Amino acid sequence: MSVPVLIPAYNPDETLLKVVEGLIAIHFTHIIIVNDGSKIECAPIFAQLGKIPQCHVLTHGVNCGKGRALKTGLSYYYDNFPASEGIVTADADGQHQPLDILKVATVLKESENLGQLILGVRRMGRKVPFKSLFGNVLTRFVFRFVTGAKVSDTQSGLRGLPRSLAPQLLTIPGERYEYEINMLTWAAMKSGRIVEIPIDTIYIEGNIRTHFNPFSDSLKIYFQLLRYVFFSILAGIFDFIIFLIVFMGTGSIILSSLAGRLAAGGAADYIKNRRLVFQEEIGGVPRLLKYYFALLVMSLVAYFLIGVAHERLAISVPLAKISVEILLFGFSYLIQREFVYKKA
Repeated sequence: MSVPVLIPAYNPDETLLKVVEGLIAIHFTHIIIVNDGSKIECAPIFAQLGKIPQCHVLTHGVNCGKGRALKTGLSYYYDNFPASEGIVTADADGQHQPLDILKVATVLKESENLGQLILGVRRMGRKVPFKSLFGNVLTRFVFRFVTGAKVSDTQSGLRGLPRSLAPQLLTIPGERYEYEINMLTWAAMKSGRIVEIPIDTIYIEGNIRTHFNPFSDSLKIYFQLLRYVFFSILAGIFDFIIFLIVFMGTGSIILSSLAGRLAAGGAADYIKNRRLVFQEEIGGVPRLLKYYFALLVMSLVAYFLIGVAHERLAISVPLAKISVEILLFGFSYLIQREFVYKKA
């Protein structure tokens, strides 16, 4: 098997040696292992791995996080294996069977020219530990809302990465667990290519060895959505101020809605969403026109709803404006995702 395997390792036990032995038994010839600043007690394990001809052991002096370990290994692969179709990433704790790793590597070889990211997905059944199930279900829901892509297992570390994607993958932000979800987000929104391969579901001792924290790491994982929320709140405040100024001067809800939304959704807001949220470097006139068309439609919808709230529900115009904008927040994101930034 010409495809190398990349294994980031932080404080591993003897299981890592068994994983490597299993890979060698099915003829993997290159295994890249990144010691991510493990404790001194783990030194004998890495010393044994360093004596195995098929192993390439890289070392971080301090713990830098799984994302950085993956980038270190990916960079090493790209520089040293120019003839390989790609690389497979796997975990050090034995959750991924050697035959499943081989399955992903085989699909990667067959689809390399298509530039597809291959994802080994586990079945989420009753035996899955609550921490893993909760994190996966919640992240899967948020991921689909953010990207529009349905991915069964967003937290799987078993992935096939084509060589053609390696330069871009090395530029994706994230040093710890958020890097893996950022990678999937990029693949879904940038290339739209994620291929799922079913694999066995293995959780050793209730998955107590995982270093994933459902709370703190989830906040990092959801950063893209949080960015949109943050910038949308700023734009909403600006929109509301312009709306009030125009409404006080004209008494017209429709003029106030158009002025507020078009001012808040101007070129700066367009560039911010395009680059920071939807990760598009180049916009173009057609996309800009689609963006302003979407703003116009949303302004008319807001005008209609504000009018209904004010005239039929006797709600003051400023309060109706705030209520309608909160109601339309999610729809605004979906319109941008599915209409303005939709991939072919």
